[in-house]
Amino acid sequence: MSIIRRLVAAVAVLAAFGASTSVFAEELVVPGSGNPEYVLKVLAEAFNAQQALHRVLVPTSIGTAGGLREVEAGRATLGRVGRPLKSDELARGLVYIPIGRDPVTFVGGAGVTVKDLTQAQLIDAYTGRATNWQAFGGKPSPIRVIGRESTDTSRQAINRVIQPFDHIVFGDAVKVVSFDPQMIELLDRFPGSLGFLNRSALAAAKTKLVYLSLDGVPSTPQNVGAGRYPLWLEFGFIHKSGKLGPAAKAFVDFVSSPAGVRILREQGVLAAAAKS
Repeated sequence: MSIIRRLVAAVAVLAAFGASTSVFAEELVVPGSGNPEYVLKVLAEAFNAQQALHRVLVPTSIGTAGGLREVEAGRATLGRVGRPLKSDELARGLVYIPIGRDPVTFVGGAGVTVKDLTQAQLIDAYTGRATNWQAFGGKPSPIRVIGRESTDTSRQAINRVIQPFDHIVFGDAVKVVSFDPQMIELLDRFPGSLGFLNRSALAAAKTKLVYLSLDGVPSTPQNVGAGRYPLWLEFGFIHKSGKLGPAAKAFVDFVSSPAGVRILREQGVLAAAAKS
C-alpha cells in the first residue's frame, strides 16, 4: 500500500472513531510586530475555523526587528512587520506582502468628553502646555498623556504629518511606553488618558475608548483611502524569496480573499487587496 493510501486510511479510521484529524495539520507561527497582532489573531481564528489542514498561531509581539530576525534565521516561514521593508532588507532576499493601511488614531480614555483635537492642541497636550481637558472644551479632568519612543511605527506616522512631533520634547508628566499592550493598559486604567495607536490594535481595549477626530476628520479606513485622513501605517507579511510554504501561502491567500478583506474592514483597516 502506498504512503498516500496509508494516510487516507488512517484519517478514515480516526474519523470513524470521532477523533480529530488536526494532528496532520501544519502549524504556522507568524512572529513580529505588535501593530497587526490583534487583527491577525482575528484573521487566524477565522482561517483556522474554516479548514483543518493548517493551523496559524500569532504570538505576542517581538517587534518588526524580531520578525525580520526570525524569518532571516529560518526559524519562521512567515513574519509580520509594521512597515514596508527598506531597500537593504529587500536586498537580503526578503519579500514584503502588504496587508493594509491602518489609521493611527489619537484616543481618549472612557471618561473623555472631547471628540476632536487639532494638531496644535495635541502639541499643547504632549509638551505639557495643556494639562486639563477643560482647555479643549471637555469636562474638567487632568489629561494623563501617554507617549511612545521615537522609533515606534505609530509615532513615526505622526511625525511625517505633524511636523512638531518629529522633534517634540514631551512634558514631564507624559508617560512613555514601549509596547502596544502597555499603551492599551494605561488607556483602560485612566478614564482621562490621551494616547495614540493604530486603530485595529485598539480593539484589544477592555473599556470603551474615545476615538478622536484630527482637525475634524475621523480616523476611518474610508477617509484614509480617500486621502482625507493623513495618519496611517502600513503593515504586512514577510518571507524569504522562494520559501513561502503551503500553510503560509494558504494564510496569505485567505487574508487577501473577500472573507479576509471583510474582516480587515470590520477591524478598521483599509485592505491592500481592496486598494488594488
